[in-house]
Amino acid sequence: METALRPRWPQPMAWAAELLFALLYVLLDWASYLRPLVEGFNITPWNPQQALAVAFLVRRPSRAWVVFAAVGAAEVLVRGWPVDSLAPWAAAGALSLTFLAVARALGPEREDATLFDTRATLVRFAVAVTAGALAAAIGYVTILSSAEGSLGSSVGARILSYWVGDAVGLLVTLPLLLAAMNAAGRARLLETLGHPTMWLAAAFTCGGLWLVFGRGEQDYFKFFYVLMLPVAWCSVRFGVAGAVLSANLTQVGLIVAVQGTMQRDLTVFELQALMAASGVTALLLGVLVDERARAEAEARKSLRFSAAGQLAAGLAHELGQPLTAMNNYGEACRLLVDRQPEQREQLVAAMGRMLDEAGRAAQVARRLRDFFTNGAITIEVTDLGPLLDAAVREQQRAAGRAGVQLECAIDASLPPVWIDAVQIAVVVRNLLANAIEAAGAGEAPRVVALQATVHDAELHVAVLDSGAGVPAARLQVLFDAAHSAKSSGMGVGLSICRSIVEAHGGRLWAAPGPGGRFIFTLPVGNT
Repeated sequence: METALRPRWPQPMAWAAELLFALLYVLLDWASYLRPLVEGFNITPWNPQQALAVAFLVRRPSRAWVVFAAVGAAEVLVRGWPVDSLAPWAAAGALSLTFLAVARALGPEREDATLFDTRATLVRFAVAVTAGALAAAIGYVTILSSAEGSLGSSVGARILSYWVGDAVGLLVTLPLLLAAMNAAGRARLLETLGHPTMWLAAAFTCGGLWLVFGRGEQDYFKFFYVLMLPVAWCSVRFGVAGAVLSANLTQVGLIVAVQGTMQRDLTVFELQALMAASGVTALLLGVLVDERARAEAEARKSLRFSAAGQLAAGLAHELGQPLTAMNNYGEACRLLVDRQPEQREQLVAAMGRMLDEAGRAAQVARRLRDFFTNGAITIEVTDLGPLLDAAVREQQRAAGRAGVQLECAIDASLPPVWIDAVQIAVVVRNLLANAIEAAGAGEAPRVVALQATVHDAELHVAVLDSGAGVPAARLQVLFDAAHSAKSSGMGVGLSICRSIVEAHGGRLWAAPGPGGRFIFTLPVGNT
């Protein structure tokens, strides 16, 4: 069964991935080698390979030397610098350090991260890549100009041209690569690509390119705004996913069109500057649309949680009296059992279990009532291993009835954590019950596995099942309190689980299929 946590690749696979990156970098550098300015020693107007390098370093920042080797190889193989010259390798070093700085500024990539979830993250991205592109331009042009002995008044123009090419490659191409590296981002991209509206926008883009470049050069800038319309349309319709897809489609079409029609190189750079502005505008529109959608979802969630809180408080109040009665009846049975000594042992055991279950039900009801009414949690240092083992044992009978094999893999070195054990047990039982139901509805072999490990200073608990998995279209609404795929459910189970986990400082998310994959984290602090 596929693990929910990102696996650590075996060393041969890691080497293969690094070699593949280097080959792709050189190939993209060669493919982008269009209309190089001779005066600027082969500066090109579009550099998507720079975006590939930054994306690679976001995922693997310790492999900056791989980027250095790829950049140096591209300078020698594509741009024709002598392999024994120091200049291309010095330039490669400057570019690699700049790419690493940009990757560090963007922050680490996470499995559940949302691309550009706020305007603040978009601003950070835009500042990081434009500043990084400028630093790369200054370092690259200065080093190679010094090697040629051509430092002078033309260096400023070279830096500007190089800056435009790098900035466009980063602003337009990097968001697409970052989205493709992320599980939730990939799901959104695929969902957007499958929508007919996206293909209609692509057709509109092709028509716009014909309108812009099918006439004389005097009309290039006059009609360029036509290319912005489908980009804006997709951004408003699909959010950030539509923005990055439509911007990259327009960028590729623009490069193909100017390569076949345009005569003046400087005009290419001017059009690319417009493309950069269009890409940033599209991202801003996409972020605003996504923020509004999340705000609406949060408003619906708050309303539903308010009702759920009242319901939970009411249930806790109503359950209190019957649970108390059960406890009294149990005590009475213990007194009466003395009159049937031959059945005393069995009756005492049965009454003890009834009392234990009644006490646990009362405790759960009381803790949930406190959580929903005032957000209160009762935390204490807890060894999570026994709690998880107990949750698995409790679900064994349900798993057997559904024909599901229940597996448990708990790291023996799990550190104690500060949690409300009752509430976290509710989360684990809920996830296990959902997984057993999903696996039981699928084909054999029917398996549910619970895994617990420590990863990046967090305790990760993953519940995996062999069922159909979560469709990409449902990932965005799966934890919405107003959404439920069960006709008999209230639609609050996963929402309550996420709220409990987040109240503990953790995260809960679902990964797309195949198979169901639900993961939650808890912070590992000093105990």
